[in-house]
Amino acid sequence: MDFVSFVALAFVIIAVCVAMIYSYTQQANRLQAIQEQLAKIEESKPELLRQERAQWLDPLILLEVQLNQTANPKLDEAMLEQVQSGREAVKSLNERLMASREWMGPPFDLEWAEYLERMPTLKKLYLAADFVSQETPITSAQIIKD
Repeated sequence: MDFVSFVALAFVIIAVCVAMIYSYTQQANRLQAIQEQLAKIEESKPELLRQERAQWLDPLILLEVQLNQTANPKLDEAMLEQVQSGREAVKSLNERLMASREWMGPPFDLEWAEYLERMPTLKKLYLAADFVSQETPITSAQIIKD
């Protein structure tokens, strides 16, 4: 075997090795991208998000029932905090459902306001408490009295 044949054979072997390494790295990159997409899907399974939303809404529904059974219903600080945290959680979960393009809309997926409409006593007391907690602006009649 002469020297030129040996160099040509070595060049072919090196070219095949480089092609195999390139192919391997491309496949590894594709596999990593697929795994990232699967992890993203796994993280935001719509069924899990809907179950978590139901876990936040169920205590609020029970609170609505409790308020309806009370003669003079009032919301204390703990109840207001429960409603507020439920509101924030439901809105966050709805945003995640919308972002994952799994939002189905009514009757399966409702906005926070639509859920609150289904709890009229809680809505009335929550909105009244929110109205009272807001600072009212000082009017000119109040300035004249002082």
